[in-house]
Amino acid sequence: MPDHGHGRCSPDAMKLVADFWVLRIVEELNSSSGGLRFSVLERSLGGISPATLSNRLRRLEERDLIERREGADGPISVTYRLTDRGCKVLPVIHAIDDFADSTARAE
Repeated sequence: MPDHGHGRCSPDAMKLVADFWVLRIVEELNSSSGGLRFSVLERSLGGISPATLSNRLRRLEERDLIERREGADGPISVTYRLTDRGCKVLPVIHAIDDFADSTARAE
């Protein structure tokens, strides 16, 4: 494989952007201006288990890609939103979508 001068992608970065649910969560949070509650996010993703959603949200929060905010009512009114750093992942997601679309048309 030719080296295009970009170095190698870290396994951690590959795991993050290669995860279907991570990509979907980031896209859903991007479509929300004020953040989304867990239950709303779970419903909008359709098919994700609560355990998987919790796991992916935790991973995204650990990497400072999303922010978890507790409302005045405490943990019951937690919302999740993209951080500035999380917004920087969007061009990568769009590039993956574009690549997938172009390869699907070529088949």
